[in-house]
Amino acid sequence: MHATSARRILIHCPLPEGGLAEHAHYQANALVRAGVATVLLASPGFLPDHSGKLYTVRHALLPPYASRGPRLLRTAWMVLALVVNELILAAAIVLGGYRCVLLSASSERLALVWVWPTALLRLLGVRIAANIHDPQRKRLSGSALVHRWSIRAGFLPVSVGLIHEDFDAHQPDIPDHVRCVRVPYGCYEAASAPGDGDALRAQLAPKGSGRQIFLAFGYIADRKNIDLCIRAIAALPQAVLLVAGRVASRHDKPAAWYRALADELGCADRVRIDDGFIPEGQVRHYFAAADIILLTYKAEFVSQSGVLLLASNWARPVLASSGSGPLTTTVGTFDLGLTVPPDDPAALRDAAETLFREGHSAAGWERFRAHASWDRNVAALLEALNGHEARQEDGACARAA
Repeated sequence: MHATSARRILIHCPLPEGGLAEHAHYQANALVRAGVATVLLASPGFLPDHSGKLYTVRHALLPPYASRGPRLLRTAWMVLALVVNELILAAAIVLGGYRCVLLSASSERLALVWVWPTALLRLLGVRIAANIHDPQRKRLSGSALVHRWSIRAGFLPVSVGLIHEDFDAHQPDIPDHVRCVRVPYGCYEAASAPGDGDALRAQLAPKGSGRQIFLAFGYIADRKNIDLCIRAIAALPQAVLLVAGRVASRHDKPAAWYRALADELGCADRVRIDDGFIPEGQVRHYFAAADIILLTYKAEFVSQSGVLLLASNWARPVLASSGSGPLTTTVGTFDLGLTVPPDDPAALRDAAETLFREGHSAAGWERFRAHASWDRNVAALLEALNGHEARQEDGACARAA
């Protein structure tokens, strides 16, 4: 091991909740278990319901988004937060003497504005790794040229990129100086007890009714095609759709819109939407009550779903769709359920009916849990950080087991 080995790591995680925050939490705990002193820079309200944080949390970052106010002010706050949080990260690196840093996610949003402090620190020898959840950095707005420049700028501080099951050694969006390392996602932990979900199931699918519960858990967002799920449920008279989570943003359709659609389709009595934050202690009841888990993302979604990693605790069959990426690859590779083309109502309806009628074996979940190891994730990260200088000649996107 090199003298400059990663014995202390600073993690940068500005998002206080959601899949990226969950991922950072489990990764940080695994680093501590590996003997690495780990500090996580976060904004206020970082996963408040999560117990068992083995690492140190410092609530030093600004919340990345303003929840209220006119659009112009919210945009101004976002820009301010990006710049200030980067300065806070750079200051924490320098004052804390950190030589190894982990970014919870790569980002190119306004990177030309904020990236320079950490880019300079990389040139001064600080090794910065980033979780690259979406190697295909799709342009959502603006010109293609500015988008490419922003991607290049966003990766300037990064020496090591962690890629998941969608690893491609020829990703055009990742610059050559980034050494890409393939690591598994890890499963999310959840406590369970006998009787979990019984009360909820008694309400929605009482014994003898022949009903089955389809669960769409997590943020209520347009990207999840919940409207197509409602249409599929409408075609299955004994199926029940349970949606649990809060609306992702003001740009997404509200829960009332989906309730109105269910009423229009005549299945309002079989669609229940619990819109709001689901406390950690209540999560297990939703998954225990469910028969089938819905992860029906649109084509532009090319990442992994944290709900899949959470669902591993209950081994329910999954019905999934997305663009080309680790979600559908994982479901198919480990035979965790069925995958369908994204945004295809007929295919979604037919697959839902197949799972309703025939079910699906849970055998693949054991293999998936053995593969989805946080300890393997951080072992590959530490190997890459510790050996980065010696392996620089290997070139970009080297594979790691």
